[in-house]
Amino acid sequence: MKAIAGIFVFLFLIVFVSCQKEIDWGLGGVTDKILYRIKSTTGTDTTQIDYTYDAGKRIIKEKTTGIAGGQNLDNELVINRNPAGIITTTVQKAAVLVAVGIDSVVTRYNYNTGTSKYTSSVFDLSIPGFAVSDSAIYTYDGSGRITGDSHYLSILGLPIPIPPVLVLKNTYTYSASGANLEMVAQDAATTPGGPLSPVSTQTYTFDAKKNPLIILNEAVLLSRTGLYNANNATKAVIADITDPTQNFTMDYTYKYNSANKPDSSTGTRTPGGNITVTNYFYQ
Repeated sequence: MKAIAGIFVFLFLIVFVSCQKEIDWGLGGVTDKILYRIKSTTGTDTTQIDYTYDAGKRIIKEKTTGIAGGQNLDNELVINRNPAGIITTTVQKAAVLVAVGIDSVVTRYNYNTGTSKYTSSVFDLSIPGFAVSDSAIYTYDGSGRITGDSHYLSILGLPIPIPPVLVLKNTYTYSASGANLEMVAQDAATTPGGPLSPVSTQTYTFDAKKNPLIILNEAVLLSRTGLYNANNATKAVIADITDPTQNFTMDYTYKYNSANKPDSSTGTRTPGGNITVTNYFYQ
């Protein structure tokens, strides 16, 4: 049972921790040029994110390099699209995955052409002695925004295999205009098949300037929720319900270019006072 719980925690970290890293990087959202790089420095830690686009200016790769708190953040996300631009699969390679013997994670996305909505996604992991799958089902509001995703975990290779059970649910709350994603809340089970209970929330406040990279519902699919927004986050309040000592707030100030997009930003973490300086590069 401890091994099963450990697998669940690992899967939860893949989905959840990737969202948390986004916050510390101070992502903003276009000059008339395309954002191709974000560079951030926090003390002696540095992070660089590079974006690659197809001929239709749709993002097809995000490559991250850097160190934060001694952790290697190197990560590459390749986004495969069909001729219509719909995401079919993603391939993620990351230092944290290699460290546990996983070369890459391939996620498959299902899309309903009749409703023009992504309906579900699934990724599989092969861990010695186990075959693990995580399936997500997406729900929408009347305006076509994703309001939630429910993750189901299944494990094969055990004496008694675990069928798909609900282990994590993300709920997304938007501004009245629908332009910005104001809150993300997570409910999770401590063990597969157990009841869900609140574990964390992230709440955002925004400026009135342009986000340099906006991909709307795809931001939710790719766990890059900061890329949904029309505007730039000026405050992020992170609440860890299971361990309130981990709560913190990030306050951001920006310098803007002539197109009202971020040229640079400064983020201050409270408590702790750590300062993250971020620069945005366009071409």
